[in-house]
Amino acid sequence: MSNEKFSLQKFIEDSKSAILNPKEHFTTLSTTGGFGEPVIKAVIYGFIAGVFALLWSLLNISGGLGFGGLFGGAVGIMAFIGSIIGALIGLFLGGVIVLIISAICNGSNDYEANVRVVAAMMVLAPINAFLNVFNGISPALGGIIGLIVNLYGLWMLYHALNQTLKAKEETSKIIALVLGALVLLFAIIGFGTRKKLNNLGKRFGDYENISKEYEKAAKKMAENYEEIAKEIVEKTEEMTDEITEAYGDTEVDYKFEMANGETVKKINSISVTMALKSLDEDNNFAILSKGDSFVQTAIGEEGYIVEYRDDSGYFRSVETNITYEKAVIMFIGFLNEDDSWKEITEWETAE
Repeated sequence: MSNEKFSLQKFIEDSKSAILNPKEHFTTLSTTGGFGEPVIKAVIYGFIAGVFALLWSLLNISGGLGFGGLFGGAVGIMAFIGSIIGALIGLFLGGVIVLIISAICNGSNDYEANVRVVAAMMVLAPINAFLNVFNGISPALGGIIGLIVNLYGLWMLYHALNQTLKAKEETSKIIALVLGALVLLFAIIGFGTRKKLNNLGKRFGDYENISKEYEKAAKKMAENYEEIAKEIVEKTEEMTDEITEAYGDTEVDYKFEMANGETVKKINSISVTMALKSLDEDNNFAILSKGDSFVQTAIGEEGYIVEYRDDSGYFRSVETNITYEKAVIMFIGFLNEDDSWKEITEWETAE
């Protein structure tokens, strides 16, 4: 970890830069220096977000459960503590998620660099917490503002992928658009559900009638959503083909096979990630090979077990509970001929 001291003045300037000019900010964002600075940033952002959550609860103007007085203070205190803890968890979990997205876009596979990107994007946490006051004033207005914040976060992620993580621009754009479409879809569904509940609340004065009426409405909505779901699946398949085509194929001498006998024809970071996601108890094994070298994984009782073979020998992971995210990183690292993935876990001789 770097011995460089944390500068509050630089933190404030970086926060302003990330919000007002994300492209320039992520162009100059440092990807090294240890985890100390990202952790401090996450704690500060979580602390500020927690202060707003506590304040809105005490004033009884948030979009929460509407508890006032003593109960509002208790809920606010829990939200304050949870905000800080959640920021730390979100920092490292978000680092894994962004790392996978970066790998799909042929960007940096360095975990620290991706964590630093997440730390910079967490500037939106206190802003989102502050704007949560609009949920108490008008749920519809709060939902629209929340949608805008989420879409702006995807805009920041797009610049982070291109400028900091050196990802492939075209693939980054497609990923950002797909994620943006999903955020917008869920927002529309949420608005529709809220409107239905508000209408029911006006028509019926007791919870029992509201429940019965909402159950009928939910069944009707489910029928419509079933048709919508089919369209989403079809569109998703089309987008997947477009993403795969945009990314391009890898060398023809790579092979990907699974326990059920299925193979992947167009082998790249996207198709490998999706194939690994399809593994389950029945189809519990996958191998990616190139010539005599390979990396393979099997689903065990506690998680994934990974093995690989190259010119140095045949090795098995000491851990038997490797997460799906780590397994994906290993396979993509092998695919990109980047040996840094071997540092994710410890290995032992398999022969």
